[in-house]
Amino acid sequence: MNSKQIILSIIAIFMVQMMNGQKLEQNEVEQLKDVLNTKVAPNFKVELKRNQAYCSIGEFNKILDLRNDSEIAEDSLTQKAKKDLYKGPFRGSVFWKYNFETATNSDVEFKATKYQQLFCTISFKDQDIIVLKSQLNAYTSHHKISDSALHNVEWTGDKYISLLLTPTKVDNKINFELNGITISGKFERQDKYELTKTYTKSLRAILKQEFKKLFESEEMTKLLTSKN
Repeated sequence: MNSKQIILSIIAIFMVQMMNGQKLEQNEVEQLKDVLNTKVAPNFKVELKRNQAYCSIGEFNKILDLRNDSEIAEDSLTQKAKKDLYKGPFRGSVFWKYNFETATNSDVEFKATKYQQLFCTISFKDQDIIVLKSQLNAYTSHHKISDSALHNVEWTGDKYISLLLTPTKVDNKINFELNGITISGKFERQDKYELTKTYTKSLRAILKQEFKKLFESEEMTKLLTSKN
């Protein structure tokens, strides 16, 4: 690689960094954590209700859609098209449908890591049992009949949703990138049938996708910038 190519490579790397934002220093992350716990966390409410999550931070409100992408696409079909889809051998997408009985978070806390990142932990009361009315949308020979039948799943124990966030700064504006999600607690069917492994995996993927939209939204950037 000649000197011209090296210079062009450096410029390209610099431009990518500028577009993606500058990662905060550790002391800045610690300061941001304190601001978030003081000015954001006390007003951060998450209400799980049916197939949605209602999130609010003061006057900032956003509804998260807890449906699988295939369910959203299917719900957009006409009644006739949906009926035809389930005629005869089913060849469409098979997905989990989740409907939460109403539950509201009890606490939100931000914690800084040693790697210039933050954990946002959304907790629910230990003594409460969160019930999800659940089922697969269809039955095929590759699935259990008990999974396709409507059943209740209990979410118990130390229940929280933990989000791994990387804060960056662009033009003095704070942005978040959501890098990971953990769902803590125990999920168990009320009828004592074994819970399929895809159940929590699918739920985690939906929650990650929707919280990513929340934390990486322009509205969240404006909120964080005004509080910082």
